[in-house]
Amino acid sequence: MLYQFFIVLQTILFFYITLHDWIEARPFTDIQALRSKFTVKKIAFGSLVYTLIIGIPLYLTIAYPEMSLVVAGNICIFYALTTLGTILSWWVPYFFGSSSEHKKEFAIFKNTHTFLPIRGTNVVPNTLHVILHVQIWLCCIISFYYLYKAL
Repeated sequence: MLYQFFIVLQTILFFYITLHDWIEARPFTDIQALRSKFTVKKIAFGSLVYTLIIGIPLYLTIAYPEMSLVVAGNICIFYALTTLGTILSWWVPYFFGSSSEHKKEFAIFKNTHTFLPIRGTNVVPNTLHVILHVQIWLCCIISFYYLYKAL
């Protein structure tokens, strides 16, 4: 049951992360603001990178359902690093503040929906990214469970 949930969760995450910079879903996305800051080529490259970051662990999960130590370890590495990235890029700046350059880069999200309270001039994670991060963190937790199980 957990294995199937893990596959479904990763599949949803895969499509979510692949498409969220391409499909306008106001008020959760602001594609116009994104395209005013980045070229389509740069957005496409970012989408490709994120698709691989989620696609590789998804492939490993499907291709190796027995979850050997090596497979579980690799999946853990992908999700642990991705989790670290979400924390450093969104949550540390939200709770502790960030540079003016970081705030400028994240200004493209200012017109998107958020439910978290504003903390001074700190970057506030928008709803879309909170959902994305929860999915990533769940994948990370599950992958560590499979790593522990493979030991």
